[in-house]
Parts: sequence; C-alpha cells; structure tokens
Amino acid sequence: MGNGSAVSHEGVVERITGDLIRVRFVAHSACAACHAKGVCAVSGSEEKFVDVLKGSSGYAVGDRVEVMLEEKQGFRALAYGYVFPLVILLAVLFGLSELTGREGLSAMIAIGSLVPYYFIVWLYRKRLAAQFDFRIRKTNN
Repeated sequence: MGNGSAVSHEGVVERITGDLIRVRFVAHSACAACHAKGVCAVSGSEEKFVDVLKGSSGYAVGDRVEVMLEEKQGFRALAYGYVFPLVILLAVLFGLSELTGREGLSAMIAIGSLVPYYFIVWLYRKRLAAQFDFRIRKTNN
C-alpha cells in the first residue's frame, strides 16, 4: 500500500477463481461496541464480500486474512455511495420545491432522481471497481 493509512477488516478466504480471491468479512456498525446494542435497533453487523486480485500464490480457501484499503480510496467510495447521491437528492428537492411549491411532489421526484444515478453507477461498476485497490495478507490466527 502507499504511505497513507489503511482501513482493514479481518476475513476468511471464501473462494479462489482464476486471478480473484473472494474474501468474506463481517462489517460492524460504528456503535457495535456499545453496551446497549442488545436493545438498540440501529446497531448491527452484516456479512460482506470483496474480490481481490491475487497478487501472489499461497492462499487457500479457509485462510484467515486481513483485507486492506487505503483510507483515501475509502473516502472516494463514501463519496460515490453517499455524498453524491445526497447532493443530487437535496438539489432536486429544494430546486423543485422552489419552482413548483409542491413539497410532496418535489420529494417524490427527488427520490426518483437517484434511480438514474445508481443506474449509471451500476453501468460503470467495472470501471469504478478498478479505482479501488484492495490488498490482503494472511493473519497469524
């Protein structure tokens, strides 16, 4: 990785196909360590998968690994997934609300305006995926 800091998660090699290694890991919410997580509907974790280009041999299904992504690439992913859609949503909502004066209609159209955005992201998913360089390394566990 570069000189910047990295975000990492521990995972398990799920599958190896050609030059790709699929790693399964559990992503915990920010409040997963809270003592009240048992009664809170917000806390939780979900299983995620990431495909990593095999940089070297020596990995086998079931190996415990650490998946790493440079922090700046993580911020880019946040921008594509959350920041840009929020800006589009708010711009359409406030713009249409000012033009039409109909808040309900403006809200529905604003939500609908995200469909083309996410469709475009889906169309360019391979190009976007190439911008993110996941790395893995074996852990001692």
